[in-house]
Amino acid sequence: MTTTPATRYRALVADLVTASRRHETALTAAGSSHADGTATIDHDLVAADDAVIAATARAAHAQRLVAQTDLAAGALWDELKQIRGRRGRRLGPVPGPVPLADQPPTPSPDPIALLEAAAARIDRARHGGEKLPPLILPALFALGAACAAVVAVLAVFLQGHGPLGLLAGWLALLGAPLSGLLPARELADQRYGARLDPGAIGLIILAGMLATATVTLS
Repeated sequence: MTTTPATRYRALVADLVTASRRHETALTAAGSSHADGTATIDHDLVAADDAVIAATARAAHAQRLVAQTDLAAGALWDELKQIRGRRGRRLGPVPGPVPLADQPPTPSPDPIALLEAAAARIDRARHGGEKLPPLILPALFALGAACAAVVAVLAVFLQGHGPLGLLAGWLALLGAPLSGLLPARELADQRYGARLDPGAIGLIILAGMLATATVTLS
């Protein structure tokens, strides 16, 4: 069947309308995609700006904390030097921070807690420490006796190994009654925040003398 010019014209117009609609649809989709992409980029930029602002605030807070910690550490170091008197001059300036590479792989302690503990120890040193509780006296007696007994046994063992052993044994035997003073002082300081008074020191030495005599005479 022969197609008339009018029929061909209407077909061409229909194709043109269809192509125009496809073009408009594609253009609308492209515009929407561009708008969505622009919105996403704007959102990412705003989020990046917020992250930079937050990081800057944290860095500023960390710097202030470091500065305050350094000032507090310097003040405590000066107090320590004053308490130590002439020996405090040997301490020199405040030690620098330990590099991260030299620190053990453990959680870092709280600097504020460390400063508070140092301040408490300096305050105890200034006031002579807390009063030694009476309940610790039996433990100090037992500690002095145990340390002296161990040293006395070692001294007796050394005395049976030639002249040098005999000399070393006698020296260890003389120091045996005093061997409990150092661990007793650490116990009183670490556990009770106190210092050994003359009565406690005499009790420890008495216990050490009794233990030493028991070991040497047995």
